Amino acid sequence: ILIPLCTVQGTPSILFTRRSATLSNHASQISFPGGYYDSSLDGIRDDDDRLVNTALRETQEELCYNKDQLPTSSLITVLGRTQPVPSMQGKKVTPIIGMCNYDLPPHSTLEFERIFPGNPDEVDWIFTIPIRELMEGETSEPLERWSTSYSHDEGKSGMKRNVVMGPAFHIPECSKKREGDKIWGLTAIVLRPLLRKVFGPVFCGEGVGGNAKL
Repeated sequence: ILIPLCTVQGTPSILFTRRSATLSNHASQISFPGGYYDSSLDGIRDDDDRLVNTALRETQEELCYNKDQLPTSSLITVLGRTQPVPSMQGKKVTPIIGMCNYDLPPHSTLEFERIFPGNPDEVDWIFTIPIRELMEGETSEPLERWSTSYSHDEGKSGMKRNVVMGPAFHIPECSKKREGDKIWGLTAIVLRPLLRKVFGPVFCGEGVGGNAKL
């Protein structure tokens, strides 16, 4: 997945998508752009290159951004990557952190929609949230996760369901927001340490929540 950092009229923000309601998996959920590695499209070089290529390709496919309307040759500059994070189903996901090379207009404007028309088969809303509002809007809620377990009695492994308290983030009110829209699940799990450990010291002089742990 790609974590698209950006500025919106000079305000540090992060870009998100809402997945299409017609998708078979995670329909209508708030997410970062991303998807599965494809060797025919993403190359067969070292692991770092493949993961970055996958994140950038999926971002282009989902956002459908118009390169001709951008003042720079590329939309995203890759800044780095984090350690892999297990998804709700236990699969490893590698977040790639990137910076948009263009100061964006507000997501409620036609100019923003012209830059990011979006692929309606994959996403039905592309929007940004100021980083400060994300930090101030953190909460928590029960979260279902699956992990591999081993039964010594039966001599085989299986998937175990666990319910833990996970992070969640409020989405500011706007015309396209639906009832129930929120940032939760894997997206929130990836987002929280970035806000607390990277942006917290910048915006607040310390990690969000003081002694908050990842």
